[in-house]
Amino acid sequence: MNHDSIRSGTEGDHALQNGRAVTTPSFDELFDLLAESRRRYALYTLIGTEDGLAEVEQLADDVAMWEARTGDEPITDARHEAIAEELRETHLPRLAEADIVEYDERSDVVRYWRQPTLEEYLEHTHYKEFPSE
Repeated sequence: MNHDSIRSGTEGDHALQNGRAVTTPSFDELFDLLAESRRRYALYTLIGTEDGLAEVEQLADDVAMWEARTGDEPITDARHEAIAEELRETHLPRLAEADIVEYDERSDVVRYWRQPTLEEYLEHTHYKEFPSE
């Protein structure tokens, strides 16, 4: 994919320039997206990747690890599967609807479209949730 051009088109397409989304969700939408911890944890992981790509199973692993840091629940196979299912059925489609990610259900791969405004708020939430980092 050529990230130097702008791609726009039908409703639901991303408008990209240099690999970044050039449209920003409203503040209401941003705060709604960040209100759910599993969505935040998935975004923390995606932002930390060099290319913005991750498989859903890896996201589920990382979300489980983020959750384990905030509570006493152990990471089990059942918990991992529940997280993966919730990501696939709820959180990734919601992020895709907001043009934050592109989720390919067939390959089970997620691509994060860089959103500087979102990343600024995620930095704040990360600091509040994990102040020792």
